[in-house]
Amino acid sequence: MNHFSFLVIFLIIFHISQAPALACNEEVVIIRFKYKVHIINGFTSNENPLIAHCKSKDNDIGEHVLWMNNEFKFEFKKNIFGTTRFWCDMRHGSVQKTIDVFRVGHESYESVYCHYTGNCFWSTREDGFYFSNDNESWLKRYEWY
Repeated sequence: MNHFSFLVIFLIIFHISQAPALACNEEVVIIRFKYKVHIINGFTSNENPLIAHCKSKDNDIGEHVLWMNNEFKFEFKKNIFGTTRFWCDMRHGSVQKTIDVFRVGHESYESVYCHYTGNCFWSTREDGFYFSNDNESWLKRYEWY
């Protein structure tokens, strides 16, 4: 296979991955490169803000102060080596925890389900960290302790 053929195949696959096909009113995505992570302060009071500092090996998204019901989000493209990983150091009052918010290379629940919509929603609450890929159906994934 020459370089031109390889380039054409790559561009076709890339184009398909960015424009998902619809089948039976559900989104079907074969390959997805672009993702968005949402961090939501789901606490029920504004006594303390949620402090979230998200990063990967190559990117520091920075520290964000989120008051009740506030959200911040960041977008990224999955690397071609299949090793993309983002984690966030979360702090609320006297409690702190670091969680993976996106990780490829391990068949984690989140990376599999983020693939369907391209979105990874994380809601921090008094009793832990909740995950959703549609901002509607939530599943508790981690405790604060």
